[in-house]
Amino acid sequence: MRYNLADLHTHSICSDGLRTPSQAVQEARNAGLRALSLTDHDTVEGIEEAINVGNELGVEVIPGSELSAHVGDREVHLLAYLFNYKDEQLNQSLKRVHEARHQRGHAIVEQLINMGISITIDEILTQANGSPLGRPHIASVLIKKGVVASKEEAFLRFLGDRAPAFQSKPQIPAKNVIELVHQSGGIVILAHPGHSFPDVVFSQLVSAGLDGVEIYHPSHQLPQIEFYTKLALENKLVMSGGSDSHGDENGTNIGDFGIGYEAIDAMRIRAKRYSI
Repeated sequence: MRYNLADLHTHSICSDGLRTPSQAVQEARNAGLRALSLTDHDTVEGIEEAINVGNELGVEVIPGSELSAHVGDREVHLLAYLFNYKDEQLNQSLKRVHEARHQRGHAIVEQLINMGISITIDEILTQANGSPLGRPHIASVLIKKGVVASKEEAFLRFLGDRAPAFQSKPQIPAKNVIELVHQSGGIVILAHPGHSFPDVVFSQLVSAGLDGVEIYHPSHQLPQIEFYTKLALENKLVMSGGSDSHGDENGTNIGDFGIGYEAIDAMRIRAKRYSI
């Protein structure tokens, strides 16, 4: 039993994961976790379901979401926690993001068709099943059609940032995202900064009101954990950690990575700055 641990970075079918929110909470309970945050991409859809199941199973569910943003031309992922997920302004902003994702999906599909691949937007929307449309959904359809053997191949050949069907996302300034989360009572933590993250971008995020850093993540080795722990302490930022589990066979499981529950206590203290 690891009852004092929390996994604060997980995904469900509400974005690009393979499990339902209820199943995610059950997995957290099976792993002996005290708390879980469902952090689906650019959505709050699964939070209420997860909270309800968490109440039944004795797992505390922290409201969360992984939000896409930009610092200049650099895309960053920001983990929002402890916000009011029913906030009208927040949900209107997410609705606009979903519409932009849909338009981007159309553009990618058109490019794939121009490359001679038989694929339709309806197939992608069916795969997304109402969740915010993303490249992983397109990759899954390409796998089903036998065009590629894996998501890795789909991104390498077609969907990655330097691949021929790539279409850029709308560039939403990180400062705007941080302000939006703060006004809904939440905090913002930089996700997996170990992905070759420039110091200048980190500094700009701190100046924009960043609250914390994800320290523990599957992509982080010990030197990165030590580096970002030191950076968080120097900048008086809170720390987080999680598995980034999507529920696929080759990925991490809920509870493989996480952080002590005291990190949530620190987050709550930080969130008092933005109480609504």
